[in-house]
Amino acid sequence: MRFDVAPTGQVMHLPNRPAAPEKPNAADGGFAQVYDITKARRGAPDVPAAVWDEVDRAAQVASDLEAQGRMIRFHAPEGNGRMRAELVDSDGRVVRPLSLGEIITIGSTEPPSAA
Repeated sequence: MRFDVAPTGQVMHLPNRPAAPEKPNAADGGFAQVYDITKARRGAPDVPAAVWDEVDRAAQVASDLEAQGRMIRFHAPEGNGRMRAELVDSDGRVVRPLSLGEIITIGSTEPPSAA
């Protein structure tokens, strides 16, 4: 199995959610917790703002690669293999293999961690 990560042509800037205010506890004489029933039915968790920041950063990297006529192609492991990635040109020709650590640090000034 393989899949290509190609940009959508634009960077999505999703709104950051403000931190939820502290809710009083009903047992302490405060109001009961209020639930968004639609969200609860979908099982959708709140997504932290830091995650949206990373999504925006990834979209920007994909857009930058597209402007250079390149994209990253991932190959899912077969059996007990390891995930592989390649930098390819717009014709699908491999420019060079990429380590997964290298992909994580694309667009970052931080060195890769050993974690």
